[in-house]
Amino acid sequence: MRRGAPEIRGSLTLLGLAASVLLGCETHEPAPQPDPVPGLLASHSVAAGSALARDRPAAIVDGQSVTWAQLQPRLAEAAGGQILDEVILERALERDLARSSIVVTADALAAEESAALEALDGDPLRAEQLLASLRGAQGLGSERWKALLYRNAALRALARRDSTISEENIRQAYDTLHGPRRVCRLIVVADLPAAEKAKGRLASGESFADVAALASIDSSAARGGLLAPIAREDPSYPPAFREALFALAPGARSELILLENGYAIVELREELKGDGADPAASRTECERVARRAQERVEMDRIARALVRSAKATIFDPHLEGSWKAQRTTAGAP
Repeated sequence: MRRGAPEIRGSLTLLGLAASVLLGCETHEPAPQPDPVPGLLASHSVAAGSALARDRPAAIVDGQSVTWAQLQPRLAEAAGGQILDEVILERALERDLARSSIVVTADALAAEESAALEALDGDPLRAEQLLASLRGAQGLGSERWKALLYRNAALRALARRDSTISEENIRQAYDTLHGPRRVCRLIVVADLPAAEKAKGRLASGESFADVAALASIDSSAARGGLLAPIAREDPSYPPAFREALFALAPGARSELILLENGYAIVELREELKGDGADPAASRTECERVARRAQERVEMDRIARALVRSAKATIFDPHLEGSWKAQRTTAGAP
């Protein structure tokens, strides 16, 4: 399930190619207008290729040069598969955007970044600090961050063509915003042997937080598996996970929960009451949240379909090994 340590929210169904932190953010489906963002791949790939061809030094260490050619095999092994998956999606998105006459503008990228900051914290300064920390943890330098914003803006523009909301969606949004919520800790592992091992450690008396911190592949491991409060009908979490969570008594933990790409164990810490907000008065807000949730679902579907249909021939053995390992971990086809 893990790809760059995404959280369970959204990431259990998304390939990790559009970061989970951005999935709830808004952008604008642009009509043709000035300042389009050019394809991200052409200029960078030409520059990278020419740099490698010239064997330009990447660094000088103790007076001796370290060339890009020397770094390339290790870079390909370490992160090449993830980067290739990102590029595969970007190429497919550019093709589909052109077919639909949709242009991703600089304003759309700015809207994605702005909404990401708002989602992290209401205090702009605190939001900037959190985003800097998140980018550092996920290796999102300036180039990958720009590419990530592009993928999210492009996916959202394509998703908005077909996403619609119903009264049921609005009711679910009300429950998510104003209904009872549960606070829990989570452990996610990749396979059954790891799941049984985690269960054994819990049975032997180790604290849930300690096992989560050491064994979980979810990014919540850094917080001892602690997740933000979750509503019963929040569609950004898998149904099996929510059903297990809301069947627990405070302090109890679940049996193994089968996920798309692994297994989970959840422990309920406390239940928070709903705020009693008037559904009619909060309808506009609920419609907005429902629309975002539907966009997330459609963005996920589009990303999966595009990556699944891509045909890649990989010539570099280091890159091929990294890419295959990446797809195995992510449960991709």
